[in-house]
Amino acid sequence: MWQQTSLITSTLIGVGILTLPRTTSAVLYEAGWMSPVIGSVVALLSIWMIARLSQRFPGMTFVEYSAIVWGSPKYLRMGKWLSLPWILAYLSCMYLATGIVSRVFGEVVVTSVLLDTPLEVIIITMFVLVFILSLHDLDVVARINELLLPLILLPVLIIALASFQKAEWSNLLPLYRASLPSLFKGAFEAIYAFSGYEIMLIFFAYAHENESKVRAGVYGIAITMVIYTLIVVAGIAGFGYEELQRVAWPTLELVKTTKVPGLILERLESAFLAVWVTAVFTTVANAYYAFIYGLRQLFNRGIGFQRIISAIMFVPLYFITLWPQNVVDIFRFNFYFGVFSLVINLGIPFLYLTLLFIRDLGRKQKERNADG
Repeated sequence: MWQQTSLITSTLIGVGILTLPRTTSAVLYEAGWMSPVIGSVVALLSIWMIARLSQRFPGMTFVEYSAIVWGSPKYLRMGKWLSLPWILAYLSCMYLATGIVSRVFGEVVVTSVLLDTPLEVIIITMFVLVFILSLHDLDVVARINELLLPLILLPVLIIALASFQKAEWSNLLPLYRASLPSLFKGAFEAIYAFSGYEIMLIFFAYAHENESKVRAGVYGIAITMVIYTLIVVAGIAGFGYEELQRVAWPTLELVKTTKVPGLILERLESAFLAVWVTAVFTTVANAYYAFIYGLRQLFNRGIGFQRIISAIMFVPLYFITLWPQNVVDIFRFNFYFGVFSLVINLGIPFLYLTLLFIRDLGRKQKERNADG
């Protein structure tokens, strides 16, 4: 269960941590901290549906049981064709998520750390790391996430708490003055930050305990919600919601103004970026691995096919990643992708569970008729 929780948490904590204070406070003002709390409720509902689906088909991934959901054990070929659009939509979501996160990562590194390094070099470097991981089987990915999660969580928690030293708590008042539509809009911003747990449509299939999937999902979302809420509270308390709207990467600016007691680290942003690079790597690697592994199962191939197709699919992904011309285009593209991922995260599990529920009702009715 710890590896399942690590996969979920490591995927969710990524580039969104840099922009969340600005995007949430732009809609909810001082109450921007409510956004990740509300967004986590939607994420919990979605991960619960994904876990229930996996419990219904233990040992099978989304790609494998889709044919049974849309067809039947007798008519698997028909089920494969009917489920193909949904499988392709899911794989496209994972593929685009890899490109978007890689591009945002490159923009942050180029504008804040390696000012003279070309953006293309940063992106290619990340792709090479992800490619090396995709050469291995799935248990290696789980162990990598299990190893890196404490290295991500502990420094982020320490930095978030350290930033409260110069907090102006009056910036959080009044507690709530946004309208109800603004509350839903702010929740959407956080829902996008929570996207990524849909990788468990693939990874849940290999859980040792079938009953632990729901608990792992709840723990993963809860840990992420606490981290995101602390970051947003620190950002609003440190700068105020008006000032946050003038900063592209507010969390990074917050870290720059934070001093560690005892001056152990003079430039805290260097340590933060090192941790953040690790967090982004797990996000990109997990999403891309879910995409590659899904393709492998779709074509019913082995690890050799996975390694070859992994290298091939990086070529179009490189050009997709460089498609946005600037940061404004990236944020605009992020919005539309957020809507798409929300449809995938909620729509597919809900549709599949509904189909299974209707089928179960039909089967019970047929059995009742047969009994007289």
